[in-house]
Amino acid sequence: MNTNTNISNLILIPILIPFISAFLILLISEKTKYLKEVLSIAVALLCFIASITLLRLVGENPIIYQIPWLGYREMMAFRVDHLSAFLLFAVSMFSTLISIYAISVKNKGYSKIFYFLLLLTQSAAAGSVLSDNLIAMLFFWESMVVFLYVYIYISGEGYAVRKAALKTFLINGISDIAMMIGIVIVGYISDTYLMSSISSNKLILSGWGTIAYIMLLIGALTKAGAFPFHTWIPDAALNSNAAFMAYIPAAIDKLLGIYFLARISIYLYSLNTTMQVILMAIGAITILVAVMMALVQSDYKRLLSYHAVSQTGYMILGIGTLNPIGIAGGLFHMINHASYKSCLFMTSGAVERETGTNDISKLGGLFSRMPVTAICFIVAAASISGIAPFNGFFSKELVYKGTLASGWTLFFYAAELGSILTLASFLKLGHSVFFGSCPENLKDTKEAPYSMIIPMILLAAICIVFGFGADIPVSKFIEPSLSSLGVVVGNIELAGFHTDSLFIIFLVVVIIAVTNHIIGFRLSGKAYKSSDHIHHAPVLKETYAMADKGYFDIYEISRYIFAYFAGIMFKVDRFFDKLIDDIPSAITRWASEQLSRLQSASYRVSMFFIFLFIAIYLLYLGGIKWQ
Repeated sequence: MNTNTNISNLILIPILIPFISAFLILLISEKTKYLKEVLSIAVALLCFIASITLLRLVGENPIIYQIPWLGYREMMAFRVDHLSAFLLFAVSMFSTLISIYAISVKNKGYSKIFYFLLLLTQSAAAGSVLSDNLIAMLFFWESMVVFLYVYIYISGEGYAVRKAALKTFLINGISDIAMMIGIVIVGYISDTYLMSSISSNKLILSGWGTIAYIMLLIGALTKAGAFPFHTWIPDAALNSNAAFMAYIPAAIDKLLGIYFLARISIYLYSLNTTMQVILMAIGAITILVAVMMALVQSDYKRLLSYHAVSQTGYMILGIGTLNPIGIAGGLFHMINHASYKSCLFMTSGAVERETGTNDISKLGGLFSRMPVTAICFIVAAASISGIAPFNGFFSKELVYKGTLASGWTLFFYAAELGSILTLASFLKLGHSVFFGSCPENLKDTKEAPYSMIIPMILLAAICIVFGFGADIPVSKFIEPSLSSLGVVVGNIELAGFHTDSLFIIFLVVVIIAVTNHIIGFRLSGKAYKSSDHIHHAPVLKETYAMADKGYFDIYEISRYIFAYFAGIMFKVDRFFDKLIDDIPSAITRWASEQLSRLQSASYRVSMFFIFLFIAIYLLYLGGIKWQ
């Protein structure tokens, strides 16, 4: 354990500096051009340098920083091991690139709030990955839900934006409550909230331990955007700018969600075969459900948002194998996905800025007008599709090999089918936007500004470098991270294909996807309709119709269930209202009516009661004592 004060103080830089700077940005006048942008970039760069320093300094012994709190020294414990240092490096890198990219994004007058939220998010993300204490981590983790809500809310106007913001807040907020319950149970079982202490005596799936893991898993899967907690992401894509999508759903949320999934599934718990299969099944289902939805989208960002969900499935599948090769693939795919998906969202923002639309049916022929954006798109699209020799190919290959090693070939085939549909989807998107004929109103389209191009180029370069030189990130980042999780690491082979059969399957994937696109294009005559034959295929047509109506949306399903039970509770409430109010009122009315009748009865009856009263009164005056 390294507790050197000077080194430990570095841990606070990525947390405190962005937090303080966020409020300084609010003091900057809108008339002061580019000052808030420069401050945001400078802070992100400072944090990036600090993360590199921590990455270089951390060795076999983690770096510890503890802040006394109410007499409990470990309450705010921060800990840097290889995995958290790697995540901090990634968070700082993407924060820097987004700060640069956002300079040219049209924020509708909310640029100050955008940079304010960006720095707060960076601070909270750093706190989440550096916290050793689960309660401290929960504080940073949950604060991001509020930032997320405001991000979306300020992105536009109207009912659709408000609904998307509320949906995002509720799905993430409720999942965070589940996560909080899980953390409380873990603390009760382990008598500590320090992950480093819990890992020395791992929890098992039994009794309360099982409930705790499920609660924690809900939090991790929701943050990562996995099925069925993913539905807020496509809605946010329609109502948010590209900088937000490139930063939160594409990068930060994926990094944090998969990081926490790895922590709880490998570091804190010793999972059994049943949970292993459940994790792998969630991964496979996430891959297929989301990519099927991506295939039929006509909005640039919404299509990418479904792929952001689908790719999460590969990470979950890899970690779910619980073997070193699969876990390595899941973590490697995590950083690769953040690189190519952020790049893809940036290309969508560049296209939207220069053309004014994200509707791919209204685009086309932009390669000659936006060549740099187009090339970055091609590199990132090839990466996400698992095309060699880009980075996505190598991380997917590790996931495939790990899945096969687990003995569950069904999940392997599901992942390969996902790759076919992913490539088919990006052939459709690339053809629709950058190739074919250019609409007359887009003839004068120009390339995006340098502030947008530079981050795209750097991310595309990562896709290439982490592909051709895949052994570098694996040996420098992934293997040490596995060691931090307590995974015994052997020699992970990355050069070339792992088996001849995988090479053949890779070729089959490419051939099927290309053939599908050609057939679809020939049938429809339009690139953006090249997947319509899948959309309208038997069974799938009805399934897509159900999806469009929200039958598979956990938010819409929950709304329906709550509305149904609210209706029942209303009827129960009315019943008790009748029991408490209406029935006594009816009895009172009846008694009143009877007395009224008595009062208006015959003269004889009235005189009888009068004389009876007088007689009783006189007897009382006469001294008769009542026993």
